[in-house]
Amino acid sequence: MLMSFDIARILRIGSHTRGTAIRTYSDLDVLAVLRRNEAKWGRRIVSSDTLLSRVIEDLQGRFPYTAVRGDQQAAVIGFSAGQRSLDVVPALWERFSEKHPVYAIPDGQGGWIETSPEAHNRRFQIAVARSGGKLKGVCQLLRWWKFSRVQPIPLQTFHTDVLLAAQDTCVGARTYAQCLFLAFQLLARRQCRSLQDPLGMGGAIPAAKTDAQRRSLIDAVEYSLQHASSAIELEASARFEEANVQWNLVFNGCF
Repeated sequence: MLMSFDIARILRIGSHTRGTAIRTYSDLDVLAVLRRNEAKWGRRIVSSDTLLSRVIEDLQGRFPYTAVRGDQQAAVIGFSAGQRSLDVVPALWERFSEKHPVYAIPDGQGGWIETSPEAHNRRFQIAVARSGGKLKGVCQLLRWWKFSRVQPIPLQTFHTDVLLAAQDTCVGARTYAQCLFLAFQLLARRQCRSLQDPLGMGGAIPAAKTDAQRRSLIDAVEYSLQHASSAIELEASARFEEANVQWNLVFNGCF
């Protein structure tokens, strides 16, 4: 893969590295760390759009019978008739921050933003430990909620992983149901606004890719919050069958 480029390392990133992936639906993401000379034109670094286009072109040449497309920050290789995909994010090494490497990746608008997947994963695992392991399960439930519709809810799940970890939503003597309700409540209260990177390097982490998708996400969150609230009240009264009806509405009959 990308043999035309001078590659420093290939790093697996995303939900699979955080343990929040769900079978069938979660794509595999990798960071392709290129040598800086691959992104230079003369003495300057080219736009990230230019480099990403070159990566897409290279992958199309290597996988001629497979769909390859761009998706803001990554080259997406579709496998199994489009049912699976590998997202390849081109990156350049920038520096170290607290012993973790920091990379520059495309920002989706031709520029570059910094990220440190290993630092984010470390922060996430600390939050998982504080939650007694519940954080991973709740993040997986949110992924299942996202894909429980014919047209998936336009939620960027990295956003919820970071948000719930930062807010300690799953810490304490709370059930998974209570944590999920609090997650919907938090998203609704914030109106699914972008989250500033708690590591202070990546800028804003969006909950959805576009304004239109954010409006659709808000509608889905508010609908689900209403029924999750009813489910929690019913569970408190030991009316579990009725509570399950409400959870089924949250998960579109896939609870």
